[in-house]
Amino acid sequence: MKFLGLRLCEHDSNISYFDGSDVHFFKSERYKKSKHHAYDSFESWIDEIKDIWNLEPQDLDEIGIVFDPWRYRLNSEDDNFFPTKKFNYLPYNITRINHHYAHALSCWPISNTCQKHFVFDGFGDYNIYWSYIENDKLKDFCNLHTDTHNYVSLGHVTDQLAQAMNINVKSVYDLSGKLMGLQAYGNLDEKYLNKLQKFDIHLMGAAFEYSLWEQHCGDTLLAQHKKLDWARTLHHWAGEALVKYFAKYADYDEEISFSGGCAQNVVWNYHIKSFFKNLVVFPHCNDEGLSLGCVEFLRQLNNQPKFKKDNYPFWQTDIAPKKNPSEKTIKETAQDL
Repeated sequence: MKFLGLRLCEHDSNISYFDGSDVHFFKSERYKKSKHHAYDSFESWIDEIKDIWNLEPQDLDEIGIVFDPWRYRLNSEDDNFFPTKKFNYLPYNITRINHHYAHALSCWPISNTCQKHFVFDGFGDYNIYWSYIENDKLKDFCNLHTDTHNYVSLGHVTDQLAQAMNINVKSVYDLSGKLMGLQAYGNLDEKYLNKLQKFDIHLMGAAFEYSLWEQHCGDTLLAQHKKLDWARTLHHWAGEALVKYFAKYADYDEEISFSGGCAQNVVWNYHIKSFFKNLVVFPHCNDEGLSLGCVEFLRQLNNQPKFKKDNYPFWQTDIAPKKNPSEKTIKETAQDL
């Protein structure tokens, strides 16, 4: 059987193709040479798979898709679904897969035995901020419709914290990553950290209020001068809040996965790993791995053998350069990095 997985959203579009033998991966930013590239037209993938793999939709047995409907002016009124639903917008055999469920499923190149998945990002379908998925069932979640505090999304509050620190980025999707580096230059304020213990993952919006920091410092000017300490302490608290939430559902020895854009935070991951020794975090844990989760769903749905993992993670379908980079290019790249 042949499967296609699609992630067509606001950023980081990617496509995975199982040809009956091997899995192939394509991330459009490398092909288009545009960081965090996303397709403007919903049907763009049809021409793309023909160009990359000489494929037509009719060549495929099934297609799985994760997408943001508002980007393509498609109906977003029925986004409250889990785990999947049929998608009849195009005349092909397409299943729409819940965004966070696809995150959980995408851990298969690293582990196909994990049954407990924690997903934290900006938001998924139906404005869900985080999900806990166990044995393919949605056990817990938080979203815009059930929350009583603003910006409880961990991805959103860290982005806002980065903006408050005046971090400059070419793309808003890089804000949290820059913050992860910048916070290391601050000092941990133990007294403020102790004050933050009254908050938990559900009260994240309240914990990130700058007015609390001003009250703690006792002076607006002093608070401004010590913003690096504010960022450092909040960042540390968020890592602790994740551990406490994970502990509600998992024991130290259990295998658990952590995915979504927030799982790219290596500082938090190192902290979480000290409490959960079998933590699984994979290189494609952010949205660029969603298409891999889609093909895994189709594999399970059709009772197919587990995919081969040979040569992972080097599955990207690229056009090989015609010549090696010059010394000038290497030096300029090193300087940019």
